[in-house]
Amino acid sequence: MPITITIAEDGPAKRHIIEMAFSEIGAAGYEFGRTPEEVTDALQRLNAMMAEWLTMRGIDLGYIQPPYGVGEADTLSGIPHDAMNTVASYLALRICPIMGATMSGESKGSLARSLYLLEAHYSAVPSMPFAANTPRGAGSEHLSGWINPFIQETADDLNGTG
Repeated sequence: MPITITIAEDGPAKRHIIEMAFSEIGAAGYEFGRTPEEVTDALQRLNAMMAEWLTMRGIDLGYIQPPYGVGEADTLSGIPHDAMNTVASYLALRICPIMGATMSGESKGSLARSLYLLEAHYSAVPSMPFAANTPRGAGSEHLSGWINPFIQETADDLNGTG
């Protein structure tokens, strides 16, 4: 009988990201007991960080925010698996002060690069149409006949709905 491994499409559980963050600062759960208050505080920081990334940086990872309160740590996060390490590392940076710990220099060094890569991959690039009566230019093929020498496009043209 073959073994089938399935990966949840709604990303890893939030608890898994939190445990990765604690491991990043040297407080792995198998060595140090994790209190429910620590998990709740880390979950609250994770929720706030993901909301901040979405609204301030435009990084939409599909994170599933709880409808009210902090939510449950065992629910699925919604983020892609390839972004999990970056999210956990930044969460570790945010929970370091409450644990009285510091991140290693190597971990801090990779944070900026990993966030740039995440932004490059998941940020939405805004698009807007040309201003009204923008000239086509001398090299345009549309100037060969009596076609309008100005670019006429709308936002629907850019979005593929026009």
